[in-house]
Amino acid sequence: MTQIPNIHSHRFCLSAAQCDAQMGLSPAMLTQQIIEVATEHADLLGVGFKRLEQGGTLWVLSRIAFEMNRYPGVLEPYIMSTWIEDFNRHFSQRNFDIITPEGEVLGYARTIWVAIDINTRKPADLSGISSIASTVVDRPCPIAPPGKIRPATEPEIINEYTFQVSDIDLNRHVNSARYVELVLNQMDLDTFDAYRLGRFEIIYHHESYYNDCACVASGMVKDALVTSISVDGTVHCLARSIMKPKN
Repeated sequence: MTQIPNIHSHRFCLSAAQCDAQMGLSPAMLTQQIIEVATEHADLLGVGFKRLEQGGTLWVLSRIAFEMNRYPGVLEPYIMSTWIEDFNRHFSQRNFDIITPEGEVLGYARTIWVAIDINTRKPADLSGISSIASTVVDRPCPIAPPGKIRPATEPEIINEYTFQVSDIDLNRHVNSARYVELVLNQMDLDTFDAYRLGRFEIIYHHESYYNDCACVASGMVKDALVTSISVDGTVHCLARSIMKPKN
């Protein structure tokens, strides 16, 4: 019988088509790959999409924070590993590291996952899969967890965006990575060229759906660009971006 590892790793090689304008892995693509690797590990542990769907629930990403020393470049191989740090009936906390095959640490990520009822869209009880508590790993993740984010009181950049077909995922709500793209699009190209995203946090409060018109508002709060994405006056997510000058 094959033993399922409590730490799961996936090897990537960044193609040219996956690069952003800085010729590296984009933060939105990084978010997608974090979701991909988490999904792979959940499937291996027997608590993936099919298992939860049987109980009328589904996993959703609630929070994410990542810090990158640098982003993988075009055609560069890298390895993303994930493990569960904590689990209870309300949420699962899953961490990641991103390293090169030579052992260089590119960055770390922390995520929090919750389950929602497919029909009511309200939080669901995870007691039915409590067996995965035995897979919790005591492995360091040296970055701070996602913290509380307060929106900018006087946003300096405000844009509107209506969610389209390509923004919607299999759960019939807006893809988590699409919000990351909307946050980054608040910057102009000169700023994007001069800086890199060092630390990023996003908290998802509410689901957004096809044809929702979102207000994307950003402003500086201390050393970070804080962005709120709202629909009909209700904040659906908040993000904090800390930019670092490019070396």
